[in-house]
Amino acid sequence: MSFLKEFLNQVEEGYLLIDRQGLVLFCNDFLIRRGLIKENYENRPYYECIGNLSVVSCLAETFSNGKAKVCNFYHGHRDYSLYTFVGSDMVVVRCTDITELKRYERSKREFVANVSHELKTPIAVLKSILETLYEEEDREEKKTFLERAIRRVEDMRNLVEDLLIITKLESGEERLKRETFSLRSLVEDVFDFLSEEAQMRDVSLENLVEEGFMLSGDKDKLFLLLKNLVDNGIKYNRKGGKVRVGSFMQEGHAVIEVEDTGIGIPKEHIPFIFDRFYRVDPSRSKELGGTGLGLSIAKHIALSHGGRVDVESSEGRGSTFRVYLPIL
Repeated sequence: MSFLKEFLNQVEEGYLLIDRQGLVLFCNDFLIRRGLIKENYENRPYYECIGNLSVVSCLAETFSNGKAKVCNFYHGHRDYSLYTFVGSDMVVVRCTDITELKRYERSKREFVANVSHELKTPIAVLKSILETLYEEEDREEKKTFLERAIRRVEDMRNLVEDLLIITKLESGEERLKRETFSLRSLVEDVFDFLSEEAQMRDVSLENLVEEGFMLSGDKDKLFLLLKNLVDNGIKYNRKGGKVRVGSFMQEGHAVIEVEDTGIGIPKEHIPFIFDRFYRVDPSRSKELGGTGLGLSIAKHIALSHGGRVDVESSEGRGSTFRVYLPIL
């Protein structure tokens, strides 16, 4: 044990051992140097030794439910991540300094946001020039070329807009404008917005949400979430297919269900579909004009409401996305 203690005192991570009665058995030097725990800690309750309320709260939850937990906290101008592991006779706590990682992520978000913002104006100007040339052009061959160029510029514009949206969502700095509204009406607004695309692809849209089903949340962001899910269902559907939106209550959550009769998602791809720029079929996605950010945006909007998005899918039989939003 003395060798283990000596080793743990050399590492640049914090380690804490607590017995099942909540008494501190061991703490390495890292936690003492950072002011996270008092020096005279041995055989004292953890809540008397630890100098950060977020850590105490995290450990209290671990002891209460007997489950491992991960939480992030701020202390002494540094960011930390805390992991608790529950054993048969003790709880092991690992604490990692993630300040540099947070700084890097912040810099990356700021870079993407700045570049995206700077690109908006030149893309708009380029699109305007191409549209003017298209209107003035009489030769069909050149009009076809200009049409293709306009579509590509539109794809670039959509990508820039989506990058700005997801950067704001990931930063956690976007505040929700909560209001209570009818989900059925919101779905109708989404269907109106996407009706032209649905008609073009011969996909019918069905609103199965009952009258009087109310939601509390940021209406504009939830519109965007639903738009992305329904748009996905339209694009990856078959001719004559359907996209249905329904809802129900389940264990303190309002659940929005978006079901399509499309091509489905291969099982091996499902764990990754909410990742940025992940495409199941890159060539098909490019042909359909997606940015690769729609599902990631949907996931982050659900998370910002304290909810989540799940998916069930069978290749060749369609997909069902479920959005779980806590009832406040």
